[in-house]
Amino acid sequence: MRFAIVGCGTIAQVMHIPYVTELPEIELYALSDPAEDRVEILADRYNVQHGFASVEELLAGVGEELDAVIVLTPPHTHADVVEQTLGAGIHTLVEKPLTVSPEDADRMVEIAEASDATSMVAYMKRYDPSYERAQEELAAVEDIDLVTAYDVDPDHVRILDEVYDIVGGTLPDQFVEESAAKRHADALSAIGTDDDALADDYDWHLEHVCHDVNALRGLFGDVERIDHVDVFADGRYATAHLVYEGGVRCILDSGLSERKWFEQFIRVDAPDRMVNVEFSNPFIKNTPTELTVKRGIEELEERTHVASYDEAFKREVKHFVRCTRGEAEVRTTFAEARDDVRLIADLFRTYEGAVTLGGY
Repeated sequence: MRFAIVGCGTIAQVMHIPYVTELPEIELYALSDPAEDRVEILADRYNVQHGFASVEELLAGVGEELDAVIVLTPPHTHADVVEQTLGAGIHTLVEKPLTVSPEDADRMVEIAEASDATSMVAYMKRYDPSYERAQEELAAVEDIDLVTAYDVDPDHVRILDEVYDIVGGTLPDQFVEESAAKRHADALSAIGTDDDALADDYDWHLEHVCHDVNALRGLFGDVERIDHVDVFADGRYATAHLVYEGGVRCILDSGLSERKWFEQFIRVDAPDRMVNVEFSNPFIKNTPTELTVKRGIEELEERTHVASYDEAFKREVKHFVRCTRGEAEVRTTFAEARDDVRLIADLFRTYEGAVTLGGY
């Protein structure tokens, strides 16, 4: 299959480009990024034949030769890019979050439903081997007392600079300013506010906590109710109390710190056991997720599993390829990702007092 990467920033360079080039069934055929100097360097580094400054140029140049694209542009641009790729009948994998605004998310679902091409969202944690094993463990749990989802990021830029040789790029000032203005306007609209600081907080937490929201969806289904939301520590932290299908209660914590370490887990407490999925830093390759299970009232049994060192990013691309061939079902759909955006927007609307409930 001939693939193109649209958007060649950090996550493209750390994960997607290297893994696509490793898979024997894929040929990385083209790169697209408005920073043309970055495209030139990466195309030379990975021996990619074609480079373009925009998705329009990409499709005009080699669109008929492509089988699939991975869209890694900023989320406020996803709808416009996907409209063109799916409209051209090209299988499309899109990074999360799906969009910044729920309106764009609705539009993307409509675009996907109108296309015969495969559409999938790159929620890699759903393809993590330990996460999949946790699903199996939880299938045997009849009653759940509490779910705790905790996700606090460090300053990833410091870590990335220590580990990777990231290729920067030169962008026109006007391009950067117009893009930032569009993204900020989408954030203001998404949560129905004129508070610039709160819109910025929503934007950051959207990119951050969408991973947790979707991972929780895969384990517990839809959110039925938002009970409480707080945004504090100058917007760096947000906490929500959610109720999932069947009355399962969840405390969701999202935060940004200056600490050196990354910490993210989903812990499930039941009357007789605890199941904890401890995720590794998503920017460090092949660091495994650990699954710990404790059970027992009279006697204690404790097991810790490292299911695999296989990288979740690579596994999601493999799954996407199988979906394009009709060999598997899409696990992380545009419709699910749209509901994630709606939920996160409503968390911030709830915090402001403008509550919109239902349909997550």
